[in-house]
Amino acid sequence: MQCWPPSPPRAPCGWPLASPPVRCVPERAPARGTLVAVIVALIAASVLLGVSALLGWAQLDVREPLRGIVAVRVDGSAVLPALSPLALLALAAVAAVLATGGWTRWLLGALLLVAATLPIVEVLRVADGRWLTGAATAAAELPARSVPLGTTTVLFAGPALAAGGALLVAAAGVALVARGHQMPRLGRRYQSPTARQNERTLPDGRFWERMDAGEDPTEPGDPR
Repeated sequence: MQCWPPSPPRAPCGWPLASPPVRCVPERAPARGTLVAVIVALIAASVLLGVSALLGWAQLDVREPLRGIVAVRVDGSAVLPALSPLALLALAAVAAVLATGGWTRWLLGALLLVAATLPIVEVLRVADGRWLTGAATAAAELPARSVPLGTTTVLFAGPALAAGGALLVAAAGVALVARGHQMPRLGRRYQSPTARQNERTLPDGRFWERMDAGEDPTEPGDPR
């Protein structure tokens, strides 16, 4: 709730009349809960994506010219190189969400949503055995004339964590696009008083209302 006294009217002789009652306008409750949920989702996504990049995603038997048949284990960062950058992006987005607001937050949400799309699509392709075999063979950097034997075994823990992390990043992006402008800006407390005062604005209707009433909407102390 914001309250402020309107500018007192002046009597013909120049003396102020009796003080008018204080006017109060209810504020919209900041979406703090949504902000906390976005921060938690981004931190959890960063952890899940980072762990997924280190875990094995696939295992296959390969016949090499000099070593014979060997088991090759391919980790997530080799199959899907975008995992580690996306984990770092999610972690950096935490600070960006706290420090920005308005259209900047909207752009950040759109960026997160687009960045999460590729890992989600690639994780869905893991079910395709031929694609996974080709991706694992290319990522393993096998010697020349190496031949994969049989089918590739999928290690589901890594892809599952990657899918969960990417979905959390996408959910955070959707929340920022839809409600980012309603979330409080925690970085605002570190701004100078002048910058804070410049951020305060009145809706057009209330601005002209106060003008018609003979009040000064730019008077110090008003929520401008």
